[in-house]
Amino acid sequence: MADLPDIPGYRLLKVLKQSKRSRTFLAEQQSLARQVALKVMSEEFFNEPILRQRFVDEGKSAARLNHPNVLAVFDIGSAGGYPFIATEFVPGGTLRDTLQQPMAPVDALRIAKELASALEYAHSQGVVHRDIKPSNILFRADGTAVLSDLGILKAQSVNASMQMGSPHYMSPEQIEGQVGDGRADLYSLGVVVFEMLTGRPPFDADDPFVVVGKHLSDPVPRLPSTLSVYQPLIDRTLAKKPEDRFASAREMVVAVDGFLEPKTTRDARQPQVQKPSAPAEKRTAPVAAKPATPMPDLGPRTGEQARPSGPPTMQQPVITDPIPAAQRLPAARHTGSGKAVPKNNPRRAMLRVLFVVAILVLLVWGAYWVLKGGGDMKEPTAPPVRQQLTATQGTIEADFAKADRLVAEGKWWPPGDNAVELYRDLQTRADAIGAVRAKAGLEKLGRAVAEKVIAKGKAGDPIGAQAVLAQARTFLPEDTTLAALQKPAGTP
Repeated sequence: MADLPDIPGYRLLKVLKQSKRSRTFLAEQQSLARQVALKVMSEEFFNEPILRQRFVDEGKSAARLNHPNVLAVFDIGSAGGYPFIATEFVPGGTLRDTLQQPMAPVDALRIAKELASALEYAHSQGVVHRDIKPSNILFRADGTAVLSDLGILKAQSVNASMQMGSPHYMSPEQIEGQVGDGRADLYSLGVVVFEMLTGRPPFDADDPFVVVGKHLSDPVPRLPSTLSVYQPLIDRTLAKKPEDRFASAREMVVAVDGFLEPKTTRDARQPQVQKPSAPAEKRTAPVAAKPATPMPDLGPRTGEQARPSGPPTMQQPVITDPIPAAQRLPAARHTGSGKAVPKNNPRRAMLRVLFVVAILVLLVWGAYWVLKGGGDMKEPTAPPVRQQLTATQGTIEADFAKADRLVAEGKWWPPGDNAVELYRDLQTRADAIGAVRAKAGLEKLGRAVAEKVIAKGKAGDPIGAQAVLAQARTFLPEDTTLAALQKPAGTP
């Protein structure tokens, strides 16, 4: 192949990427005066008509995809013997270019969510990537992740699936020679997520045959302890069996979003500190020292003076001037004899002593309260704890999505991968709201089974209806809808 092949309508500027099967050039599309990436098939495949045609056909398949995180295809054709595909030019480089060290978890998860969203759309259009890796992940100028080469790699024969993909990122089923479905893409994306978090792939060796062997037999590696909150996500995506992974890219989007959304909501909330209004009259009491650890803001304060928070039964009193206004004495007063009473008379000195003693008692009591129980009001600040809650929420949301899918598919029983066991498990793992949601799911399942029983009865199959009802009552004995069916509809 010449260094710069002649493609009418395009002026080739430089080589952007080169592989065994193709070269990608930065080119100018002269009709629109815009820069594009021009992917040209390698010359060694010119004499293989099947591969040439599939290169063009799969390019057309990719051209019909329209998603913010999928590389846009502008043109496809063949000129001067060169099959080519023109796509948008993405100037931000590839993930491989930037992945020199571990990324911040929030950035890695954002990219993972964008790529999973792209796969969700592609899979809905019947397109499976089969070669997700950092060099096929590009970035626009604003940092948006874009998935490239969607559908184009299927230009190879499906019998050559061992050659489709890269050893470090291939799923076990691809390694074993199976074509694989969208769950193979999710496995490869899980490998990329692990590499973004740690700076290295989960399975690595100098020999590619050793790498594929690790994919098949080695357990899922552990993340560093500082990243252990994300281990459930890695375990799910890198499961050896496809049925143990996320069932769809949508489930993975929901799970990843569970890590991101609570944090985003929390960071957006700025604490509002309301200063207490200035007292109407200058106090003589000394100002108490500020606590070493700031107390959490518990909302707007009312009244003249903000009251310290504490346990409901131990409210700290507001310190006020112990001398009533009616009893205050002027700096000096005159007696009937014309003699002035000095400021430091015994009565005033005694009141000052009592006031100081009261202040000391309050300070000692306050210190005891803080040491004894005040620390319970401090808001947890350890990021790993908050992240653990976030990870649990993400996994629970994904399991709810899976349970709803199992109901729709009619996978209610037998034991194993079924909606009943998953809903009951969620009742114990989820919070109070989630438990109610799981209970509602079981009730929905009961109604679905009841509809099936009634349908069988109306179809003239009372024995089958009775069998379904009897089985359903064994795994949903508390369901009132099923209990109300004393006998299937349509029985004599």
